Amino acid sequence: MKLIKHLLIASFIIKSPICSASAMLQYWQQAKINWQSESGTHINILADEQPAFLALKPYIPLFEELTGISVGFHALEQSQMRVRRHQDLSMHTGLYDVLPMGITFLGEAQSRGWIDPLQPYIDNPKLTDKAWYQLEDISERSLALCKINGALYSLPFDFSAPIYFYRKDLFEHFNLAVPDTYEQLQETKIKLQKAIDRTPSLNGMHAFASRTLPGAGLNTWTVLPIMRAYGAEVIDAQGQSVFDSPQTAQSLQAYRDLVTGFGNPDNSRLLHFYEIRRLFKEGQLASAFLASHFYNEIDTAEESDIWNKWEAAPLPAGPVARETSPWSWAFAINNQSNQKKAAWLFIQWATSEQTAALLSTGGSPPRQKVWHEKLFTLVNKPGFNKAMLWVFEHATPDRLQAGMVEFPVVGELISQTFSQIFYGADIKQSIKATDAKINVNMRALQARSENKQ
Repeated sequence: MKLIKHLLIASFIIKSPICSASAMLQYWQQAKINWQSESGTHINILADEQPAFLALKPYIPLFEELTGISVGFHALEQSQMRVRRHQDLSMHTGLYDVLPMGITFLGEAQSRGWIDPLQPYIDNPKLTDKAWYQLEDISERSLALCKINGALYSLPFDFSAPIYFYRKDLFEHFNLAVPDTYEQLQETKIKLQKAIDRTPSLNGMHAFASRTLPGAGLNTWTVLPIMRAYGAEVIDAQGQSVFDSPQTAQSLQAYRDLVTGFGNPDNSRLLHFYEIRRLFKEGQLASAFLASHFYNEIDTAEESDIWNKWEAAPLPAGPVARETSPWSWAFAINNQSNQKKAAWLFIQWATSEQTAALLSTGGSPPRQKVWHEKLFTLVNKPGFNKAMLWVFEHATPDRLQAGMVEFPVVGELISQTFSQIFYGADIKQSIKATDAKINVNMRALQARSENKQ
């Protein structure tokens, strides 16, 4: 099944499922630039061990043949990648020419001058064929996650957001409707677990799970959208904490009820999101909030026993709105790189329509044409397709995550508070104490920034 999917995607590019690498190169060679202009150079790429990065790796020989540039591709587990990336940039070693970038780190990297703005590379006709590259085809929602004050600092090649994955077969068998609100989801979790417990063949299965582990970018990724859905924010437009609010308390109570207690795995507060993925994939979990690009791990019989039993929907709505947390894995150029032109050629190739079509067998490309012409048909899940359209059209990041320099510090602070609440800490006392800490940290960060100017 996965092979069939690869061939279908390849046919989008080459109109034939079997061809040589040389024949495939012609589709990048249509760009009116000299791909061989940096031939003989070497670049190092740092990557995350996320599926989209790993999907790119097998195709790097195509880039090397196209350009004559040799590539070192180093994929690390996410926490290790973040440490390595920060070390390389903060110590100005220039070890990696191209770096993986997400919205939680973009603000700090840009403010410290660690990464290059990309518009000069895009505007250079010797390096970029704008008509061929079609920047406008990349989802504006994903591009927005790569900008600071309107300037582009990275380019996305994988775009996702938390959505609600569920076992369609179980919902139909137990006559359960897909929940549209968080209150309905809590009721559905209880009903579903009771039905599961009455069914011997489902022994050991749990109804629901979502992120709980602390870490900026970990539990914050799914907690922040439920806060916004209830009308709560962490930081206001003036940079002041508004964390201590009735809306925050209400949203965190709702999230805690969803991720703890009856209907959740016994160790729910210790589950990494990789573990939640595994449980759903192996049929031990009936529903979960998961990254939309997770579809690529469960859409064939080769990958999962439940490949034809799942569906997806947007996250539930709160009293104020329906929200999610869009995320783009993107590539940026290290300001200390000695091979910036070669690095740009790699980024242009990796984020092009042709490469996006190949990577859609393991990632979730932000290229709208690839989705509309192939993937909405290839992924035969109407609910999932509707959810992805919703993400493309409506997903906006929380203010705190939208390139704010302060996110790594404030994000870690609220993340630890979320975790304490999941373990039973008093919600009102916790958010009041954290509100004060946020303002202290915001003032300190602002003063530090002003002293550097």
